[in-house]
Amino acid sequence: MRIFNRTLSIELINGCGVFLEIADSRAVWVYNVETDRVFALPFEGVLLHLPFLLISYGRVYEEIEQ
Repeated sequence: MRIFNRTLSIELINGCGVFLEIADSRAVWVYNVETDRVFALPFEGVLLHLPFLLISYGRVYEEIEQ
């Protein structure tokens, strides 16, 4: 779901705990619908870990090598 040009997602996880994580380059799996490719990209945002749930809000970006 897109809110304010950022992505909000809720995932089921196999873990129990409560903590907040602020990430600036966490690797996440991305699926491209147009090309049917799955690859990893960095994620910048906030992750809220709850028992059996992971709520993330932020943006996925591609690094540009110079």
